[in-house]
Amino acid sequence: LLGGSHTASGLVRIAAPADFLDFFRIEWVTQFLGQHPKVRLDFVLNDARADMIAEAIDVAFRGGSDQEPQLVFRQISAQSFKLVASPAYVESRGMPETLQALGGHDCLTASGHQGLVTWALQGPAGSEEVKVTGSFSANSARILLKSCLSGLGVALLPSMLLVPDITAGRLVQVLPEYRREGADLNVVLPSSQQIPTAVSAFVEFATEKLRSIVEQQSPKPAVRGRRR
Repeated sequence: LLGGSHTASGLVRIAAPADFLDFFRIEWVTQFLGQHPKVRLDFVLNDARADMIAEAIDVAFRGGSDQEPQLVFRQISAQSFKLVASPAYVESRGMPETLQALGGHDCLTASGHQGLVTWALQGPAGSEEVKVTGSFSANSARILLKSCLSGLGVALLPSMLLVPDITAGRLVQVLPEYRREGADLNVVLPSSQQIPTAVSAFVEFATEKLRSIVEQQSPKPAVRGRRR
């Protein structure tokens, strides 16, 4: 059992992706610090994976399924990547009706690829692949999301990152029957031994809040734009 708020004290260093505070609301940070006034939080936000031992990280939040044997991984939620576009893009270019139709669309891809990029997804018929390209790529999920919101193309992004914009209608799902697994959200600890009370308290608090995002997902149906 976790100790009461009067026992939680000290500095908690938290490593997370650069866009973590885009969906983990700053109001939640305020709420936690109000409950635990003797705790200080230090967020180390970077898309590069932190070395938890070398950087004295107490807890990390990571996406994906890769694990390291010396670290303790606890899954917060099973997440997948989804295809999305802005309503303006769909209105202009039309809604892809099949996975292969994405080959004729502007697709937003991760940096580091020359020419065509292969997206492997799970669909009604099992695993399928499509080769895509576009005029914009970036090495940050947050930048790909912003470019998608601005109408630059179709993006394949972690579902948790998309919740607010799908719910508000700023993005619509493209081919919602397709997804890519492996966007699981995990909390990572350097060891399961002697976890400080402040760290345990934050992990419990953050896990509850992050799971609430998943439970509140209520994506709107895709709109149908005119075909090009």
